[in-house]
Amino acid sequence: MLSGITLYIVISIASVLKNIMSVTITTGLFLIQNGVVEQHQRGAANGLFMTGMSLFKAIGPAAGGTILTWSQKGMDASFLPGTQMVFFFLNLVEGLGIILLFKPFLGEMKKRNSDLLH
Repeated sequence: MLSGITLYIVISIASVLKNIMSVTITTGLFLIQNGVVEQHQRGAANGLFMTGMSLFKAIGPAAGGTILTWSQKGMDASFLPGTQMVFFFLNLVEGLGIILLFKPFLGEMKKRNSDLLH
């Protein structure tokens, strides 16, 4: 229903918010990782983190397209019809991410005796 300058402004605001959230999430993940990994292992951990992030950025669009196509075929399904399936999968991934931030799953760096003396 939007057009012209109004559409441009709304899309620009959405793009800025998306980029802010993306940078915030990546920075937060680096902070969590650096709090868990000891100094001498941070290079390897950052390499693994970047590899995983690149892998999921490569797989994400294909998986999202597959889920969207699957959901479009099930428009008359009795359980999660149509695009509700897409939001179901998005909520599953988000829920898993939130659960993994709780204490039993989130690692913490253990203090060594030499660290306690300084």
